Amino acid sequence: MYSSFLQGQVWSASAGSSGAATLSQGLQQILGVLSSGSVSTQIQQFFSGVAQVAANPSDIPSRQAMLGDAQTLSNTFQSLAQQLNQIGQGINQQMQQSVSSINQLSTQIAQLNQQIANSAGLGNGTPNDLLDQRDQLLTQLNAQVGVQVVRQNNSQINVFLSNGQALVAGSTAFSLKTQASPYNQQNLDIAYEGAQGSADITKNLSGGILGGLLQLRAQSLQPAENGLGLLADGIAAQVNGQQAQGLNLQGSSGTAIFQTGGVQIFANSSNSSGSSAAALQGKITNIGNLTGDEYILRKGASGYWQLSNASTGAVLQTTSGTVSTGGATSLNFSTEGFQVQVSGSVATGDRFLVEPTRLGAAGMQTIMSDPSQIAAASPYVGSPGVMTSGALVNNNLGNMTLSAGQFVSGSTAGAVQVSGLGFPMTGTAELQFSNGASSGSADFTITANGTTLASGTVALGSSGTAIDIAYPNDPPGGYYQMLLSGTLVGKGDTITISPGGAGSNGNAQAMAGLATQGIFNGGANNANAQAAQLLTQVTTQANQAQDQAQAQASVLSQAQSAQQSYSGVNLDQEAANLILYQQAYQAAAKAISVGNTLFQSLIQAL
Repeated sequence: MYSSFLQGQVWSASAGSSGAATLSQGLQQILGVLSSGSVSTQIQQFFSGVAQVAANPSDIPSRQAMLGDAQTLSNTFQSLAQQLNQIGQGINQQMQQSVSSINQLSTQIAQLNQQIANSAGLGNGTPNDLLDQRDQLLTQLNAQVGVQVVRQNNSQINVFLSNGQALVAGSTAFSLKTQASPYNQQNLDIAYEGAQGSADITKNLSGGILGGLLQLRAQSLQPAENGLGLLADGIAAQVNGQQAQGLNLQGSSGTAIFQTGGVQIFANSSNSSGSSAAALQGKITNIGNLTGDEYILRKGASGYWQLSNASTGAVLQTTSGTVSTGGATSLNFSTEGFQVQVSGSVATGDRFLVEPTRLGAAGMQTIMSDPSQIAAASPYVGSPGVMTSGALVNNNLGNMTLSAGQFVSGSTAGAVQVSGLGFPMTGTAELQFSNGASSGSADFTITANGTTLASGTVALGSSGTAIDIAYPNDPPGGYYQMLLSGTLVGKGDTITISPGGAGSNGNAQAMAGLATQGIFNGGANNANAQAAQLLTQVTTQANQAQDQAQAQASVLSQAQSAQQSYSGVNLDQEAANLILYQQAYQAAAKAISVGNTLFQSLIQAL
């Protein structure tokens, strides 16, 4: 007996089981890469090395060890990115193999359709062998991609993809093919070759190996690559930013320790040919606002640009940008953490894929090799007393001090702003009190080379008055903020402001503090928390996929059992029948043997 319903259940379950198994296997690969990479360990080791420099800022071996830790960290990010990229290349290869199998199976099913129709036309009865072959091929086809089967009156079938396009129509088979993505040419998409030409159907496929591969790439692999890149970008940006705020052993401002891959932008292959000369360059502006998402940037009418989420299609921002004197247009997407500069002519309707963090880990490098270039020293330090013949002499009567400073992006309310000290500063500046006091407030001025740069008042016994020294260059921009405080002032008391020397460790301490500072997700996560979140996300996906694969395998087994119990062969019953047939044969053979003996005896008697 044959049940088309039960056979359909087997086909559907085969597509679900194959797709779930493919997704689960791929996620186990991604999880294996991230969990074995020890990126959290390397992050901790790097910041531990920074802390060692802060403890002994003039020690060259400590500085060299810190650069070694930096190199190990960047190598780890590069290695993980390369391994994830290899998984992506493997997905491309498996997609090609799957499409080739789908096309072969579709062709064979179409040929069997014709043979079945021919056999029925000759009046030879139901061609069960051909029907069984076709059912087996359909099971194999569903293992590659989810399809729907529609039976025809002439015993033929039509096979449709999940989006409704025909894969087999009677004796005609239609083909699929792999083609380069319209944005990133390294990724393969799936196209349908029908009577009306070729059409991209990548987002409309589900089920089977092919559907599982597409789901793995879109929902797991690419987010993992972007998340790893975001982690690398964030660490590099914060460390480099802190490095730029301090002074190295030569007294110069710090230069970058790390370099990461830039914002990646791809033009759509269907863009206007006139836009081929256009150049789009991206820049990360705010790590805390980056999410690891990808975006579609589209040139709209009247010079407006529209940014939308590549996964959801949700429009996030529309802007006309700012045109510079050179003709380039700057598009500032600050809420997403990046900006794009457009040079050249772009036609209305042209689209671009923006991947802010994809290359972060793959392009991460340690570009500093000289340990003396580590900017451990504070840019400015305040010391009670006056410089006399190159030595600091403290004859102050009071106890006023300037605290160790910190970087602030903007000057705070009530702060005394100081401009003109330079960075790195040359020489010294003096903060001098014009009156003595033990209560109330005291006035002061800040001068350098005989020029008054600022003046203010401090309340004695209070939390202090902020002294905001402007950084003249960008980066870092902003201010270096120190607090002036104390309870007693002598008239003429002076605090000398000078650049941090070889023994200064203020900037190294601030850099070590980045280990626990909120950098990501709007300041909610530090580097280790972000790394743990990435690993947890992939672990959860892998566990869910594994459970789903087991459940789908069970559904397939149940569907096969139901089909076999209805239309399959019972081996025990067939064995019993064979014994009965054997016994009947043996009895008939014995009867013939007895008859033959009697017949021979009669002949001999005549």
